[in-house]
Order: sequence, then structure tokens, then C-alpha cells
Amino acid sequence: MDMKFPLKFGDAVQYELGEAAFHHIVSGEMTDRPTKTAAGAVVEKVLAGGLHTYDGWQAFVSQHPKIVHLLQFRFGVDDGWWFARELQNGVITLKIPRRLFNRGAANITQQPDTHYKSGYLWKTLFPRTYSMDDIVKAIDEALGKIDHELSDELSAAKPDGVLYGYTAVDDPFTAMLLRIQVRGNQIMSAFPAWDQPLTGNNGKPYSHVHSISFQIAESVVDCTTFERAYGPVFPDQRFDLGALLATTPEFIKTRRRRNPGDLVNVRHEARGRELNRFAERATPADLDVIDAYLADYPCAKDPFATQLAVYTHFLAEMDRDLAIFNAAQVTENVGECLWVLSFCDERFNTRRAVEAIVRFLGMALVHTGGLNTLMFKALIGDMVSLAMDHADPAALHDVLAALASSPCRAAVYTEFDLMPYVRQRDGEKFDPSAPIEMVLTVDHLLEFLAFNLGENYLLIFDKEDRLKFARSFFDFHDQWRLAGDVMSKLAGRDFDFFMPTVLNLAKLDTQTPPEEEDLNDIVYDYSRMMVMMRQRIVLEDPVAYSTKPKDIDKTKPGYEDLIRQKFKYFHVRLMHGQMLEEAKAYADRVGYAKLSKSCEDAINRLPKERVPLPKSIPDYIVSWRHKLDRDHPLFVARIEDIFDQALDEGQ
Repeated sequence: MDMKFPLKFGDAVQYELGEAAFHHIVSGEMTDRPTKTAAGAVVEKVLAGGLHTYDGWQAFVSQHPKIVHLLQFRFGVDDGWWFARELQNGVITLKIPRRLFNRGAANITQQPDTHYKSGYLWKTLFPRTYSMDDIVKAIDEALGKIDHELSDELSAAKPDGVLYGYTAVDDPFTAMLLRIQVRGNQIMSAFPAWDQPLTGNNGKPYSHVHSISFQIAESVVDCTTFERAYGPVFPDQRFDLGALLATTPEFIKTRRRRNPGDLVNVRHEARGRELNRFAERATPADLDVIDAYLADYPCAKDPFATQLAVYTHFLAEMDRDLAIFNAAQVTENVGECLWVLSFCDERFNTRRAVEAIVRFLGMALVHTGGLNTLMFKALIGDMVSLAMDHADPAALHDVLAALASSPCRAAVYTEFDLMPYVRQRDGEKFDPSAPIEMVLTVDHLLEFLAFNLGENYLLIFDKEDRLKFARSFFDFHDQWRLAGDVMSKLAGRDFDFFMPTVLNLAKLDTQTPPEEEDLNDIVYDYSRMMVMMRQRIVLEDPVAYSTKPKDIDKTKPGYEDLIRQKFKYFHVRLMHGQMLEEAKAYADRVGYAKLSKSCEDAINRLPKERVPLPKSIPDYIVSWRHKLDRDHPLFVARIEDIFDQALDEGQ
């Protein structure tokens, strides 16, 4: 490509893009960092800034063979992982491990995360289809379609700042928002913003769930290229049912078939007694079998895909053979094996369970669709509980260190509040700490998924439409049977709030305190997930939250449903505030000043903190939106006004 620098842009040709700045955008700026390895001292190339093309990323990461895609990553084998997802308009969001940034470049990504602009250690890349010429044309067009509300107001007195502009606006599937950083008349950098324009169910703004969630879906860049199953159950990348049966421990395969008439809690108690009897007589050789099982690909890396493979291809065999059915329940099996190992760790003064949990948290994959999230929420919650009760005082310290940076941590931070499903008897006082006992069904799963589709769906589609979208997930590979079997196993306790219920810091006494940085990261991530949840509850039914209590007619139909909807917000708000108060109390008790200050700041922000809502291309910029009728859903919504009113009502 022949380009003559500097390139000129702007309606008055007032901006210049130099060759160095263009290289910064396309290939990034690198610096050398001396690093000690087992083989001796080496010099590594690390990122000092820029890099907003996928080709540039591939060229850079190829210099780091021990940094691999999350799909390929193996705990204890590789040094780190990266992850990339593609948005509808082709923009790529890329998570890069901290070790590949220098300190300055890493810190630059922290402030935007704090202010809900983009994720910590994430980059946004131009679409893979964009040539160098396309990037230049996109910058040029964006400078002619500036979003005045988002952009800094530049002047002779303040010539430096950030401009936001749109490109490819004639089609909702290509429309893109660029962030352009200028210093005087010089363009220093330009790249896609994280907040892409609202185009219906796409164009999501930055939300913390996007920063800590790495769900496997078709939108993962080169997903099929990087899939690398390994071990005896996947010889030559092909699933072997016989091998799964052979490697599954015998006490799992002989588990009694579920009776649909049994209460879940009763069934759990009976199974607990069976596991206890097995653990009391288990030999080190038995535990070696469990260790090997938990370390293999189906359990350590991708339980959901393995389970889905059996349900998809061997459903008839599974119905005929109890051993196959039990072997297929991989996530449930992981939990039971960990329980046995934890019991035996006390018998033999070992740490088998802790090591297996840390390995799982370091590499396990979560698939999109909601079901895998609920399965992992229950499982990881049990892992934390096992660590809290483990004979080794350092167990919780090590498990929380793994959780703080786990690629699957968003699952346990995603709450499914069951309290609104529990009907209080007349005159019965509400007790938020009371255990919930209820039968969970696929209908509950659909409600969970419809709620968690995201802000766009909550804004644009009504509840019935959202439920239709949710049902469509389970039509893929006919996952209805799998969903039914999984939900029939789960109990109310599996959805206790992560904090302060599962990780109850007030109960920590003899355990080795977690590292302050790890606990601070956990509280930060979880608190922001709770902010998102509270906001989505309001968006789910903004009319309910904009209705003042004095205006509610208790005699009209729907009164009870309206009150329950309002209660959702207040219950989550209560649990969020309690979590922060207890985390601060623990921080003060152990002398963690940074954590204490973070909790105090979060408590002060609690009433008004919110996640940015999706933003359409402004009306003053001619785009595909001008082809819509004015009563189209994308034009209806002064949703910001409704939301502000609802938040005021919810104080």
C-alpha cells in the first residue's frame, strides 16, 4: 500500500496522521523487558501502546509461544491466555494477559474500566476485513460524523482531547463508533470504541460482565481453529464414550437414578451419606483415580461440551445404561469428586482437593446460553465452601487467589435471585437469610436467561419476546433434555448470593487471610456485577419502578406482581449493601486499608452507580436510522429519563 504521510483529515483538513501514529494503530509500539526464566535471562517484547488490528496482534503474540488462546490454555503448562470476540459490525474486543503489557500501557486501560468505558487489559480492534485503506477511510469519515455529546470540546485553549465519530453508518450491521485521540492537529491514535452504536439487540455498551466473562460462542474469533481437546476421552480430537466410561470413578457410575418424585434436598442428603461412606474407606489408589479423572480434559477444561456431546449423540444409550447417564453428568461429578478429596485430605493430610480446584479455576471454559453459567455458579460456590471448611488453613487463600483471575469467575458472580419466586404467607415476616427450598425447572432457567440477555434486549423487547430468544438457545442441538436434567438436580442453596452468603468473610477465623489484592479484585468484580443486576431489574419493568407507592391501587389486578417486581430491586440492593459492609468490616479487622477504602467508596456510590445504556447514532448524523418510522422501538425511548426516575424511586 502506497501512502504519503502525513495524511490529512477533517472538513477543513485540520488533522494530520503521521506514519508513526499509523504504525501505532496498526502494529502497536513494543519495548524490551528483561525476564528471568528457568533457562536463564531473556528479553521479551511487550506492548507499550496501540495495536488495533488482528493481524498486528497475531504478529505480536507469535513472539510468545507460551501465551495461547483460552481454548487451548492448560494450567501449569502454558504461561498465559488471550481471548477475542467479534461484535456484529466486525469490531473485535481482545483480552491480553497482563504480562504482555508494560506498566504504563496496562495502567492506561485501568481508568476506562473504572468509568465504564472499556475493560482493564482489553483492546478493541478494527474488523479483520478492513485493509489499511479501509482504516484510513474510516478515520476520515468518523471525523466528519462527530458525536458532540460524547466528544471533548476542543479549542485553542484546550487543543488536546478525544473525539468520537461514526463510520459505515448506512447499514446497521456495519455502523461503527471510533475513538480518535488528538493532540493539537495531530491524530495520536484511532480505534473502535467499546461502546458500539445501538442497532436493536446489538451495539452493547461497556458493562463489567464483558470485562470478566469469556463465554465460548460462535462470536469467539477463530473458535474452531483454537479448539484443542486432549486426553484419552478425545483421541484425535474425537469424543470417545467408552473412554469417558473407563475414566469415570466407579462410585460415580453406580449412583442411583434420580426419582422425579424425590425432594432435591432429601436426595442430596442421601447422596451425601453415600459419599461419606465411600470417603471413609477410600484408599490412596482410589484417590489417584479421582485425581486423574479431575485432571483430564472433560473435568478440568470443558465439562459442558463433554456433557452436551453425550446428550447430542448418545441419548438413547444414556437412557438404557445408568453408568452412561451418570458419566455424562460431568459438572455434578466434579463436585462429588472434590467433596471426596476434601474429606480425604483431612484423613491423609493432603491437598488434593485444593490443587484440583485451583487447576479448574485456572482454565475451565464457560459456554454461552445460561445453562453452563448456572451449573458453574453452583459448582464454584461449592468449591469456595469446601475451601472454607478445608483442614488446611491456607486452602481458602489459594482458592480465592485462583478465583480472582479465573476465566470462569463471572459465573459465580452472576446471581439468580430466587426470593421473588417464594410466596410469603399472609402476615409472614420476610427473612432474607432464610434458606430457600423450591423445585427448580426449565422455566426458571428461561427466566434467568431472558433476564441476562443484556440491556439491549431489556430496552427493545418485551418479556415474551425475550423468553422466545431464551427458548431458541435450547433448540440448538436440542438441549431441552439436558436443561431439564440439570435443573432437576439443582437446589435453592445452589443460588445463595456469593457474598455475603457463600463467601462469608465474617466467619473467617482460623484460615490464612486471602491476599488483599485478590480479595479487593473479587469484591470489585462482584460489586460491579451487582450494580449491573440492579440496573437490569429496573430495565426489566421500568414502569413498575417509575410508579410511586402512593399511586398504586391495591385493589386492582396485578398489584401483587408489581410489588414483587419492586421487591426484586430492594432485595438485591439489600444484599449488595450488606456485602460491602461485611467486606469493609473484614478489611478493618485484618488491616487491609486499600480494601477498606475501596468498600467505603463503593458504599458511597451505591445509590447512584450505574452502567451506561446503549446509545444510538444521533439524529443529526444521517444514517440508516433515518429510514425507520418514528415510532420504531429505537426511536421510542427516552429510557434515560425513565431510568433516572426509577433509580430515584428505588433509593
